[in-house]
Amino acid sequence: MALATLDFGWLNLVGILVGGFAYFMLGALWYMKLFSSRWVEATGRAPEDFEGDGPGAGMLLMLGGCFVTTAVIAIVYQWGGGETILDGLAVGILLGVGIAAVEGMKAAVYNFDERVKPWALYAVNGSYTVCGLALAGLAYGLIV
Repeated sequence: MALATLDFGWLNLVGILVGGFAYFMLGALWYMKLFSSRWVEATGRAPEDFEGDGPGAGMLLMLGGCFVTTAVIAIVYQWGGGETILDGLAVGILLGVGIAAVEGMKAAVYNFDERVKPWALYAVNGSYTVCGLALAGLAYGLIV
């Protein structure tokens, strides 16, 4: 199917919203509970450096980004003829591993800040991205 023939009206807005919100909430859990100390250490900053940083505009920007990403997952799902929850999961994993994780590797390879532990940071950030995209795809496939 050519990109020009995609029927964007077929995209499920509820699926995009649920998938995007699930991706965003996984990030909150990932960075605030599961891997917070590992992530802070890998950034080369002290925990005190993050005190007073409120959610603010950055969190809203990330939420919007999660919705945009899930919309792209939905388009690839449709483009590939997706019909099941496992198709959604597969699309999320493929985009996560094949694009996001590889592109994220650039920061580790070309890091010039001696305070940062680039591969540790990549492990936390990259694994979140792959898991988040898989979750968003899974949620989208479930709703559709």
